[in-house]
Amino acid sequence: MLLLYFCITGYSLNSSKADIKIHAEAILRKQVLKEASWAMKQAPLTITSSTSPRSAGGKHDFFSEADYFWPDPKNPDGPYINRDGLSNPDNFVDHRRAMIRFSRVIGALASAYKLTGDEQYVKQAVKHFRSWFINTETRMNPNLLFAQAVKGRFTGRNYGIIDTIHLMEVAQGALVMEKAKSFDPQTLAEVKKWFAEYTHWLNTSKPGIQEKTVKNNHATCWAMQVAAFARFCKDEAMMDSLRV
Repeated sequence: MLLLYFCITGYSLNSSKADIKIHAEAILRKQVLKEASWAMKQAPLTITSSTSPRSAGGKHDFFSEADYFWPDPKNPDGPYINRDGLSNPDNFVDHRRAMIRFSRVIGALASAYKLTGDEQYVKQAVKHFRSWFINTETRMNPNLLFAQAVKGRFTGRNYGIIDTIHLMEVAQGALVMEKAKSFDPQTLAEVKKWFAEYTHWLNTSKPGIQEKTVKNNHATCWAMQVAAFARFCKDEAMMDSLRV
């Protein structure tokens, strides 16, 4: 929703800012406020609310499983085997769902704040930011060491980095709200610290480097994420490194 809003507001370089805002509000206002009303009712829910016995990580580590790997009928207790194109419905998906929900909540709240300037949306967003990135009991570690694991083969794979593409909406939302009175400087600094640490991991870890250099859509998604996170963190050097 938030990215859609910015696509629409930026559709014409020849329009004045006032004209763009009027057009965007006319098209999206009702939908944005409806989604924000839903988001205002949502309590924070992070990855620590559920765990999988197949995860090699801890409570604060994001975990997901590769979609197309299944138990081997010839060796049910052994390593999973690939069945390309067939998603395993028994895979652990709770962390993915929690992150998608988080993205939806922040996108909705930031969009509503952008349209109305109402601080209530920022106050609600801050609760979610603190839960995901700051609170020691509920925060997520800033890495994806255990994403898209394959039982009996890999505790995590570089391909799992695509799972955090939903955090682009979160970073964009934080950028929209960062100057709001209700976004206190300490919380903002901690959120930026988390994204800076994750961006560093994406650029220096073995999985991150592997994902950066693959020759497919995964490398594109890696670059999209790094660009979005670096922009939020005001990391000009990182953004320059992505320009071609």
